[in-house]
Amino acid sequence: MAQSHEKGDPIVTANNPIIDLLSTPLGPDWTVEKLAEQLLGTIAAQSSGETQEFVLDADAVTDRQSRRLLRPLLACLAIKSAAEVGIPAELYGGCFSFKRLGPEGPVWILGQFENRSGSVRVTLRRFNSPPPPTQCRYCKGSGIDPRSHHRFTTGGHDDRRCPRCDGQGTID
Repeated sequence: MAQSHEKGDPIVTANNPIIDLLSTPLGPDWTVEKLAEQLLGTIAAQSSGETQEFVLDADAVTDRQSRRLLRPLLACLAIKSAAEVGIPAELYGGCFSFKRLGPEGPVWILGQFENRSGSVRVTLRRFNSPPPPTQCRYCKGSGIDPRSHHRFTTGGHDDRRCPRCDGQGTID
């Protein structure tokens, strides 16, 4: 059975603003940060139904420039998302969460990505209304920071709450 990220799938190859943006010639003052914001703005500006999905797999990309830009772009998006949410960045895989202004008001852009040599793919979903809360992938819904066993205190309060979901177990 074909997966949505396989080469030749219409969701990957047709009308995909990620591919269009990455294959556009870069200006002399381009930076990966500007490219990341341009990508988020392009996705936010899309007008359609309630939810839109954009999938990109590096194996489906034939343009040399796009292939070269994809990994740094995903790392930049991971850093931007982590900074907006206030959590440590995971550069090689994980989730994105952005809120941007669209044509009819705020839109939410959520995504999952893998950014490892030989396996580079991203799925971004655009929502016109806040998406339902999902289980925090970092703490697997427990609300406890999985790295908390590495913390040592000499007294006082030892905060073991998950930094991503603030101990709630779900991410809004």
